Amino acid sequence: MKDALHYLVATTFGIGTRLAFDLHVEGLARYRQRPSTLVVVNHKRDSDSITVPPLLIFNGVHPIRPMWFAGREDMFVTGFLGLQPPIPAPLRPVLARTNLTRVLYALHILPMRRFPERTVHEALDEFVRVAGDRPVSEVLASQEIQTLPAPGLREGMVSNLLAWRNRSWWLQKASLRVFLPVWQHELAALQRDVVDRQLRAMAAVLDRGDALYLAAEGVLSSDGRLQQFRAGLRRILALTRSAVRCLPVGIVYDFMRPGRLRVFITVGEEVPPAASAAEMERRVRAAVAALNTMTVSQIGSRILWDLVAGGADTIGRGRLESAVRELAAALRDDSVRVDPALLDAGATARVDGYVAYLTRRGILLEHRGDLLIDAPYLLRVPAADRQNPVRYAVNELESVRTTLREQGTGSREHTAGSTQ
Repeated sequence: MKDALHYLVATTFGIGTRLAFDLHVEGLARYRQRPSTLVVVNHKRDSDSITVPPLLIFNGVHPIRPMWFAGREDMFVTGFLGLQPPIPAPLRPVLARTNLTRVLYALHILPMRRFPERTVHEALDEFVRVAGDRPVSEVLASQEIQTLPAPGLREGMVSNLLAWRNRSWWLQKASLRVFLPVWQHELAALQRDVVDRQLRAMAAVLDRGDALYLAAEGVLSSDGRLQQFRAGLRRILALTRSAVRCLPVGIVYDFMRPGRLRVFITVGEEVPPAASAAEMERRVRAAVAALNTMTVSQIGSRILWDLVAGGADTIGRGRLESAVRELAAALRDDSVRVDPALLDAGATARVDGYVAYLTRRGILLEHRGDLLIDAPYLLRVPAADRQNPVRYAVNELESVRTTLREQGTGSREHTAGSTQ
């Protein structure tokens, strides 16, 4: 009964994500729910963590063992809900007083501190809880005091800074340098203790035989590239007493299409325990990269980008489809996983959806059977899935190829310059 909420939410998310997304799942049976399994995934969108776990937990008639999750620590801070974009603005000040800690633990989510993303709010909230509320002048460094949004705050208490009206200030990224030197050494020691406790709690999950779900990159990919794993994976492995097996999972969104988001989720073979945590991390990262399925979003974008980089801004509709088929086949032959539909008659529908998406975004314009590319836009706007999806998708493909080359699995260079 204690896991009822955990399984109820997993069931709800499982049904909801199947309705919301066009899921293409492969290798699900490879998760055998064996003891001490660490599930390691790449991290593309917030929806990863509600889409993949239900598939794994309910890959049989009944789940064998519970799954725990390494979650971002700021979810456990009072007011987290009030900062989330989907929440209507009138409700945010009210939700700024809520704390989700009990709910998150009931859902088997454990906090993991992320230093680069930590905000001033998180740092000061922890300070007040540990050291008590104190005058601002006794806590903050002088350069930080100068940035306060209102002069009157300089004479008040630290807790006053955490008021909702000051959120534009306390949402800035923080380091120990925001504090006076007298506090920095003490807080650094506190940080080490907190992180050690968090990692030991996750290692304990594996030691008692449960499963742990970890997005080892630690943060969403802002520009499409696969990122280096943060130290958490390696340190958890080093702390466990049991023989941990890692289950790699690759997640890719074929997002350039009308309608439901198409998601490719591929579960790999278990990676057995290695001689060292560092070697285990290397093997798992290579395995996760190899499980990323390249779709028309990535392959079509590589073709368009090569054209633009070569000074062209036009391609025939039929030539684009031929180029997609050609590059998909070349990638497959070079050990890169590709959407099978791109290798047969399904390529036409995939390319149709791709063109429709980019036409709606204004990046492509159909004119007398040709596709005109907004080359200045693609060259000017940085890679981001919502601003410049073409460059974002190219980064996805190239980072997978680079990782596979680093691991000695091939992935030769291929450009689509001939598509002109």
